[in-house]
Amino acid sequence: MESMREQLNRLYRPLDDKAREFITEMTKLHGGFKIESGFYNGHYHKNAEGYYLPDSYPIPVISVKGLCDIEIDFDGVSTTSKLSKERTASFDWNILGKVKFEVYGVDDYLRDYGNDQSAGEIGKAVQNSPEKEFFISFYIPFSESGANVLKFLRKLQNNGFYY
Repeated sequence: MESMREQLNRLYRPLDDKAREFITEMTKLHGGFKIESGFYNGHYHKNAEGYYLPDSYPIPVISVKGLCDIEIDFDGVSTTSKLSKERTASFDWNILGKVKFEVYGVDDYLRDYGNDQSAGEIGKAVQNSPEKEFFISFYIPFSESGANVLKFLRKLQNNGFYY
C-alpha cells in the first residue's frame, strides 16, 4: 500500500516538474525575467455552480516581477496579471489569441466582470465598476510548453499588463 508521502510525491511531482520547466525557460534560456517561486495555499477555484471556493493545499506559484503570477495546479495553469480600469475597458482581447480568461476585481476579487466568452461586454461592466484596476487570469493547458508560456508572457508585457 502506498504511504501518504508516496501519494503526495506522486501527485506533486508533475506540478514541481512543470514549475522547473517554466523557471528554466524564463531565466536560464532566454527569458530574462526576474522571478521568485514557492508553494502557496489559499487559492480559489470556481465550482460547477459558479461559486468560488478556497483550496487549502499549496501549489507552485512563480511570481514574474512586475508582470504576473503563474499558478500551477492539478487541473491546469493560470497566469494572473492586472490592467488599469481604462486599459481593461478598451482592451482588444483578440490580440491574445484564443486563450481562455476571466476578468475580476482587485478589491473584490470574487466579483467577475467577464471572460473570453463575453469579451464584448467586459468594457461596459468595467466602466460601471468602482474598481480602479482589474485582475485577469488566463488559463493555459498543463501540457503547454515553457517556450509557449514565455511567448505568451511577452504578449502580456507588450500590451501593458503588470502585477
